[in-house]
Amino acid sequence: MGERGRNVWAAGPLLTLAAAGAVELVDRFLVHIPTPGVVVLLAAAYAAYLGGFRAGLASSLVAVLYSAWTLSEPGAVFHYAPESAVRLAVLLAATPGTALLVGVLRDRLVRETLRAAELHAEHRRRSLEEAFGVLFRHNPLPMWVYDVETLHFLAVNRAAVAHYGYSEEEFLRMRITEIRPEEDVPRLLEDIRRPRPEFQQSGVWRHRTKDGRVLHVEVSSHRLEFAGRPAVLVVAQDVTDRVRTEQALQESEEMFRNLVEHSPLGVFVLQDGRAVYVNQAAAAIFGDTVDQALALPAVRERVHPDDWPTVERELGRVLAGDAPHVSFAARGLRRDGTMVHVEVHGVRTTFRGRPAVLGTLTDVTARRRAEEALRESEEKFRSLVEQSLVGVYLIQDGVFRYVNPALATIFGYTRQELLEGMGPRDVTHPEDWPLVQENLRRRLEGEVEAVQYGFRGVRKDGRVIHVEVHGRRTVYEGRPAVIGTLVDVTERKQAEEALRALTQELEERVQERTAQLEAANRELEAFSYSVAHDLRAPLRSIDGFSQALLEDYGEQLDETGQDYLRRVRAASQRMGELIDDLLRLSRVARSPMQLQEVDLSALVARIGAELRQRAAGRAVELRVQAGVVARADPKLLAVALENLLDNAWKFTAPRPQALVEFGVVQTEGGLACFVRDNGVGFDLRYADKLFAPFQRLHKPSEFPGTGIGLATVQRVVARHGGKVWAQAQVDGGATFYFTLPGLEVRGAAETDPAGGGQPG
Repeated sequence: MGERGRNVWAAGPLLTLAAAGAVELVDRFLVHIPTPGVVVLLAAAYAAYLGGFRAGLASSLVAVLYSAWTLSEPGAVFHYAPESAVRLAVLLAATPGTALLVGVLRDRLVRETLRAAELHAEHRRRSLEEAFGVLFRHNPLPMWVYDVETLHFLAVNRAAVAHYGYSEEEFLRMRITEIRPEEDVPRLLEDIRRPRPEFQQSGVWRHRTKDGRVLHVEVSSHRLEFAGRPAVLVVAQDVTDRVRTEQALQESEEMFRNLVEHSPLGVFVLQDGRAVYVNQAAAAIFGDTVDQALALPAVRERVHPDDWPTVERELGRVLAGDAPHVSFAARGLRRDGTMVHVEVHGVRTTFRGRPAVLGTLTDVTARRRAEEALRESEEKFRSLVEQSLVGVYLIQDGVFRYVNPALATIFGYTRQELLEGMGPRDVTHPEDWPLVQENLRRRLEGEVEAVQYGFRGVRKDGRVIHVEVHGRRTVYEGRPAVIGTLVDVTERKQAEEALRALTQELEERVQERTAQLEAANRELEAFSYSVAHDLRAPLRSIDGFSQALLEDYGEQLDETGQDYLRRVRAASQRMGELIDDLLRLSRVARSPMQLQEVDLSALVARIGAELRQRAAGRAVELRVQAGVVARADPKLLAVALENLLDNAWKFTAPRPQALVEFGVVQTEGGLACFVRDNGVGFDLRYADKLFAPFQRLHKPSEFPGTGIGLATVQRVVARHGGKVWAQAQVDGGATFYFTLPGLEVRGAAETDPAGGGQPG
């Protein structure tokens, strides 16, 4: 190949490249080329003309490859991209003798094409930014951009300002945590720290407005770079109304479910002859669990065979639309085989797109039993009333609405006569009618519920009788009425009159006998006093002369004579003591009483001190319960306590360490005082002799005394309206109990360890 041929070989690709540059220039002016392949064909033809077949073939090959890599689809704008130039340079470098020229052209073309690409990209970026700015600012949904690291707002749109109440300046000074309720912030921070995709729908969150309202929003976020920093674009859609509606619906569903599930009324849904829903109450009526009830192949298994036709017919009416609802009663069979009475109310419904029956069940077994029991009771009551010997009546609107046979018999009428318009006025004595009328009015108007009184009635034959009524207010057929019983007390009234006359006569006799007895008692007391007074002087003389004989003539008498005189003296002294005790007993019986509050504890302590002085050589422990008081005559009570304590002192003499106690115990009849000792005691078989005058359970040689002391105690206690009794055992001590009016302890009463019991 000559020089001309080599030049042509190089000129072909150069011409093709020049043509491509021309097209690029045209593209800058946005000239549309319908068929970019024309440029390639022209360049290939021209190279063939200049260099011959081989040069034309090489140029055509370069042009075709260039076109394949750089040209757009037919009809598109020709685009000369920088990478196209690079590819072309690679191809041209493989062509002999053109490497240097192609390298120079490549550098220039690369710079020009890079600049063109940058200008084009900048133009597109500005266009996109302007479009995004318009879309961001005018979007109807609240939008903002926040910094990923600081969480500060970087931009907000108009909708966010309007929706949340903050100005744009306020927003840009805030962090996104400040529009969240405090309790939601930890969850937000945790969500931000997690790895996030480029685009994320975060679900429903709670936001807080400037005025404190809480909004429910659906949040969508997109990661981006804003002002050179990593940021997130957020779009918030207010779904508060939807959330509230959903919550209300959920609450309503929960309330309905709880209402149905926990209702005491059984609820069921039947479809195709079996239960597709039952609540716990419905299942429990038949002794099933919910699962057991739903597992039944047919509800017929829980229906009494005799009642199944009724159940099937009524349910069929509802399903067929023949009745809007049905109500019926039936007998069911529980799981254990027992029978249950139920009331069923059902309506037609749709369950899973198919007809069904929605209904309620009520267990009325107890009510049925109660009704049967009431019916039996009414029958018994009616039988009892009809056969009663006491008259029974029901009065309403001033006439008898019901009378039993006994009431008709009392007034001498037939039941039919009394119930044909007669009333209480027709059988009441005219003088007693105002009383009967007033009592009827008070009960009918509700002033009193019940009354009991007597009045005179008039029989059909005109005879006046005495009756007694017990009546109370009631309701009959929805209106007030009076129901009661009536008893003929004519014979009782007559007997009462006779008894009253007899009582009057007896009272007159008692008064007469009492006067006679009082006169006799006065005479007896005067006689006793006189006898006792007249006996005291001779006894003193006997005792005095006996003592003088012993002193003056005792040496002249032998031992027997002196013993006789000593016995005379002892007998006269004992007689004197008896007379003194009789006088004291007489004074106890006839002295007037002056009741007042008496401190028994202090009185016992004083008497015990006197007894301790008399028996100075004895070791006696006296225990006195404090705070014992009673309403009594202090002088008489002192006499009684002196006798009781003196006996305790006397009968504990054989004990080396005597113990005497005074206190109060709680008995079956109330509080009682006691005096207890650890002395010789006595045999309870002879306890009936204790309180009789001159009765003794021990020999005088063992324990001195006249037998008047306990009789005096009994007389004092009796005059106060109390009782006295004793408990003892031989050689085991004795306890004497007595009651007094107004007895109390300013403190706690003891429990008697000896078991004082009650007086016989």
